[in-house]
Amino acid sequence: MKGPVGLTLTERAMVLQGPIREILLQLSALDTEAGFDPVTDQRTFHVGCGDCVLPSFIARIIDRVTTQNRRMQVRFLTINPSFDSATALETGAVDLIINNHPRPREDLRTSTLYTDEVVCLMRQGHPLAEGRRLRLARYLDADHLAPNPSARGENGPISGSLMRSGYRRNIVATIPEYSLVPFVLLESDLIFTTGRQFATELVRYFPLEMVPAPTEFEPLRFYQLWHERKHNSAANRWLREQIRVVANSQFKPV
Repeated sequence: MKGPVGLTLTERAMVLQGPIREILLQLSALDTEAGFDPVTDQRTFHVGCGDCVLPSFIARIIDRVTTQNRRMQVRFLTINPSFDSATALETGAVDLIINNHPRPREDLRTSTLYTDEVVCLMRQGHPLAEGRRLRLARYLDADHLAPNPSARGENGPISGSLMRSGYRRNIVATIPEYSLVPFVLLESDLIFTTGRQFATELVRYFPLEMVPAPTEFEPLRFYQLWHERKHNSAANRWLREQIRVVANSQFKPV
């Protein structure tokens, strides 16, 4: 409809915007997924990834995908507060997401990859580095290092687990990347709470101690997340299966 400043949408057109957009996205998905062949296809998969995901896990996913077909590429995108996971999945900006956020959206598909025990990392010689499981009182009395939230206004799995039990830790510093963790711990008396798998990798390369966290923590659940539109996509199903195989080979199957 023509208006005083050019063409404007009618009320009917505004109502139809959503359904038409959905149909076009569905048609686009059908076109790009037709005849997918994992041996010969040339394509790039885009995977959103929480910074908490194990580096060796990412490396093995890349190796499995690219060695089966050297024309395949995998690009990992970091999830941060400015990253809208649901929109990225809906629009196809990412094919799937690997994360451990405690409350993924219920309208998205999920599949658990592995679960992990919660532990605490600290420098060697730290007053709490006694090897025994930390009691809650000593844990809450300590000064903590934590990652920046991956989602705006929401608690991650560690803080969320504590808050559900009615507790809050004393976070004195946050960092934007997990890669900074060992360097901060080595120069301070801070402790960092994370999964055993991630901590084990750091202890291999840095003079750090790993101590079991208080029993109040729930295990961490790592999963892959995708949109309903991609559920029956041959390419997306193939990618999910490769990730599942890697997870089962590296961790205890769930």
